[in-house]
Amino acid sequence: MSGVVFVLLLLGIGILSGIISAAAGLASLVSYPSLLALGLPPVMANVTSAFSTVTGNYSSVFSSFKELEHNRRQLWIILPLVFAGSVIGAFLLFAVPSKWFAELVPLCIALAGIILLFPHHPKQSTGTMAGNSKLFGKSRIGQFLSIIGIFIVGIYSGFFNAGAGVLMLTLLTVINRQKSFAVNNALKNVAMTVTNTTSWIVFALETTIYWNYVIPLMIGNVIGGYLGPIIVRHLPGRLMQIIVGVGSLILAVSLVIRNLI
Repeated sequence: MSGVVFVLLLLGIGILSGIISAAAGLASLVSYPSLLALGLPPVMANVTSAFSTVTGNYSSVFSSFKELEHNRRQLWIILPLVFAGSVIGAFLLFAVPSKWFAELVPLCIALAGIILLFPHHPKQSTGTMAGNSKLFGKSRIGQFLSIIGIFIVGIYSGFFNAGAGVLMLTLLTVINRQKSFAVNNALKNVAMTVTNTTSWIVFALETTIYWNYVIPLMIGNVIGGYLGPIIVRHLPGRLMQIIVGVGSLILAVSLVIRNLI
């Protein structure tokens, strides 16, 4: 494969990854298997994927300001939780055997996809926080479980980037049943920006970065990350849930098959 073709291929992978990440939280559906197919080992494919998606995360947040305007209170609770979790997870990546990926990741991704495929029947809402003093449900137990869940997804995101976005999106969809898909997706975009930035710093300190892969993917992710939230605004939320759910199951099955070969 020539250098130009290689760069254009990575650029295309980055654009598609950025769109899927910003619109559905599943950049790994494209980036992780693609990097494996290009010959990177699992841990380095994960590191390269996480590194390259950071730029797309920021452009998706910029494009999500409309949905975030009335949800800042909840956002400021989510951010420290995912930050602390991602720090722990990023260091765990270098402390455990890489074979854990083969056992843990497909299961987590498949579970997230199955949850999303079940309809949640959200209440009609503009997605604002007005009149809602409970940011994570009505009961204290529900609020506690929501906070723990967000923290755990933060750990998972720092540990293994693949599927973290769809796990966060699934959790937020369950927690925020009264909010639209676009709002929960915007909250997910900000949370993943924090976790990926944290992982980016830890990975840069702990391992070698394959810049010849990362830079074209980063450029593509900027373009795709900006387009994703725009696409979400014009598609039904339930349709997006089905797309993400089916995509999650496809990714989970593909990773299991790869591990068996």
